[in-house]
Amino acid sequence: MTTTWGGTGEGPGSGGEEVLPIEVEVFVSPSPALAVGEVQISVSTSRPVTSIDLYDGDVPLVLAAAPTAPLHVLEVTSEAAPGDGPHTIRAVAHAADGGVGEGEAPLMIDVQPGGSDAWTPFVQAGPISGFTSAALRKHGIDTAGFFETNQGIEAVAVRIDGTTGLPQGGPIVLGPVAASGGGRGPAVAVGGDATFVAWTQPSGPTTRWAVSRVVFGEPKGPVWSGPAKTSVHALAVVGDTLVLAGSLTTGAGTHDLRVWWVAADTGEIVASRSFAMAAVEDPQNLRDEVARGVAIVGDEVVVVGEREIKSLAQAFVQRTVVLRHTLDGEPLAEWTSPGEQLDEDGAMAVAPLGAGGFVTVGWARDKGSIRQVMTRWFSAEGEMVAMRIEPTPANDAVGFAVGEDREGKIVIAGAVQQPKTDANAWIFAVPGAVGAPTWQVIRNGPGQGPDEAAGLAVDPWGHTYVVGSEFAALQPRAFALRLYP
Repeated sequence: MTTTWGGTGEGPGSGGEEVLPIEVEVFVSPSPALAVGEVQISVSTSRPVTSIDLYDGDVPLVLAAAPTAPLHVLEVTSEAAPGDGPHTIRAVAHAADGGVGEGEAPLMIDVQPGGSDAWTPFVQAGPISGFTSAALRKHGIDTAGFFETNQGIEAVAVRIDGTTGLPQGGPIVLGPVAASGGGRGPAVAVGGDATFVAWTQPSGPTTRWAVSRVVFGEPKGPVWSGPAKTSVHALAVVGDTLVLAGSLTTGAGTHDLRVWWVAADTGEIVASRSFAMAAVEDPQNLRDEVARGVAIVGDEVVVVGEREIKSLAQAFVQRTVVLRHTLDGEPLAEWTSPGEQLDEDGAMAVAPLGAGGFVTVGWARDKGSIRQVMTRWFSAEGEMVAMRIEPTPANDAVGFAVGEDREGKIVIAGAVQQPKTDANAWIFAVPGAVGAPTWQVIRNGPGQGPDEAAGLAVDPWGHTYVVGSEFAALQPRAFALRLYP
């Protein structure tokens, strides 16, 4: 604590009277700060003051602040912001008579590195062979995945506590699943306190989508089914309506992209939108279009996926497609990748950005070559403003899920071949369209087989929950992680 006299040193105040000293004390809590969160800074003065300037060393935190308690809340969002190590929080108090007082307090910040485990990774051995999707709800995540039975694979929902990293209650088995692997599988979404799971179920020689509301701790609820030949890959919630993004099978290996708006209480389809190449360009409807991801972005529903078009060289290639709708399903605009970097690309997931707009992740490649993770940034008006490709020239890689943390870093979950005969789960964060990854995690299961990080959810303080599947011995198993930002 230090004390100074007058506005510029010792002497009388503005009215000629002697200026009294101001004693200043600074309090920080908690100190040390060992986890991301708030550090409250309070200032006590020996007599009334009109304003206080607050600094971290010489860096202003707040200037001319009214004397309140706490005076300021410093956000610790990672080991880099405001930075691990010792800090000096300094306050300069100003009184109406020109008196000035100064005080300081030490603050130690020691946050775990980004990507390190916030709790022991949860591994589910036994019948749950993989998680494919995660959604944040309160302090924890709701997940969807696969449950192996004697009759085949079924969709399952599991609640994981954010504090312990352990399941809350038992799994809820929902029904048979027709497609799995490669980022495909049951999808979960949360609206308020309600949790919903959607999946593609077998239906005779074909498939149809299914969706159910899940209440953990209670028996399985009703399952609502979609039309024949349909599939679902992503799910979002808008008020009392569910948005399912997927496709309608139109032939051997071909689909039309489809999006359904479904009443959350009855399962009734209230709107349906189809996207396919115009009949004049594809009279036999042989082109392939599939929706892979969906997100609520402001007052819009944004759907992403891939479509098949002819390149300038007249070769059939896959390209990313972005479709924007009103919340109730009216089409607004569409965008198709021009293939400006590599021959082909596709989007597997989409997430809103805190500053407006959205981000997509997926893959890109030259035709016949391996895939590399591609990320694109879009403005609130739907214009593509930036992109990046992760260089993995010898290893096939794809991004399955994406989110944004509190600092604006983009977190991506997917898979990368490493070594060439085995795929490993790959989770990493990038600072933006340029710059090396801020952190990365490669998770290789103990057995030989494909491992993938298929879903993620980011909490308000930037912790990333990641779910997926990995091989142990000859059997796949589900895993869930909680990583520091």
